Amino acid sequence: MTRQVAVREVSHLRLSMPTEDCWTDQLNWIPVGMSEYHLACRHFPLAMRIEKQLPELGLLVHPRYFVNPLLDAAGKWRGVYRPIGLRCFPFAAGHLGDDPLSEFTIAEDSKYLSPSHGIPFLDEAGQPSKLAMELHRLIGLLRRSRDLFADVLDQYLIAGLLVALIDSEQTDDGSPLYVIDRGRLAQMNNAALGAMGRHRFLGVDLAVAWAFSLHNLQTQYLPKDPGRSRLQPQPASPMLVPDSTPIDHLPLVLDDGELVSFAEITTTSPEGACPP
Repeated sequence: MTRQVAVREVSHLRLSMPTEDCWTDQLNWIPVGMSEYHLACRHFPLAMRIEKQLPELGLLVHPRYFVNPLLDAAGKWRGVYRPIGLRCFPFAAGHLGDDPLSEFTIAEDSKYLSPSHGIPFLDEAGQPSKLAMELHRLIGLLRRSRDLFADVLDQYLIAGLLVALIDSEQTDDGSPLYVIDRGRLAQMNNAALGAMGRHRFLGVDLAVAWAFSLHNLQTQYLPKDPGRSRLQPQPASPMLVPDSTPIDHLPLVLDDGELVSFAEITTTSPEGACPP
């Protein structure tokens, strides 16, 4: 297994990424940030993994998952939102400390390191460069988001809302990935939804975003037999039933008509009324 080293150890080198984006084929799952999940769910299926007995929310990014490809025929990004986890590639979170260059790591023999080409990790004064500081900031966002999502993911696990993704490859280490079961979510009654959102609305909000995100996932990876809640089924709230029509395909027009016809408004005020 390739050894991961702190960027401080290879700071004499430069980050040299290829001009095309085909390197996304190497990735299966990436963590997602709290500030981006609303936008990311429009283009990427959300999925959860369990790392060291802790749930962690993220995005599926391998091309095999997608209904619409992320790259064009030339291997270039098609212009959809690029998540934080992809912007941090090929780095991973390291140990917390006072040195930004020691808080994220990279494979010691990474092909994305170059002695002469690319973006430096140190500036002319020997301090962390703008690249290093931005990577430090983004990886910190992902760390904090993992902790913020943890309690909500525990709620989903307790409520039986998550099911294993139908995928033989799963994560890079072979552990399973989980997606929200839209059938079980739609059967939740008002009492369960109220309990989920009593202290923080994040549980309900994230569940809706997660269900919507699965429109981006190929159907063969979805549960074949949606589970049934043990609660008595009630009419589902419209907000929990995702619309099957992609929002980008909706024909939208602007109505430039008058709300009130100005021709019907008299120009004189009634007797005794204050002038406008």
